[in-house]
Amino acid sequence: MPALSLMSLAAVPLILLGVGANTFWLAAAAFAAGVASEFFTVVWETVCSTRVPERLLSRVGAQDEFWSSVPVPIGQLSAPFLTAAFGTAAVAVTGGGVAAVAMLVPLLVPSLRRIEINRNGD
Repeated sequence: MPALSLMSLAAVPLILLGVGANTFWLAAAAFAAGVASEFFTVVWETVCSTRVPERLLSRVGAQDEFWSSVPVPIGQLSAPFLTAAFGTAAVAVTGGGVAAVAMLVPLLVPSLRRIEINRNGD
């Protein structure tokens, strides 16, 4: 499923920020990350609406929202301490790398790689 691998592009701006890229490359990477993120969102919503039974949609949506939001406060709380210990560049590059790997991990699940959306409506 290409949407899963494309989502890892969302980590590129953070990595580029850490390596000191100029504004042009940061903006280009942020644009590409935004496009990839929106593509993933459309695919995710389509898969949910076609593969998840209607009675479970709210539960799946709630779990998705919860587990997607958990890393945010953890990162916000740990960033000052990690930055003080390792430096801004190292934290940005490492954080981007960890995020990219985390977004690629679902590709290890064979059933996720084989999801197909039936375009015939059957």
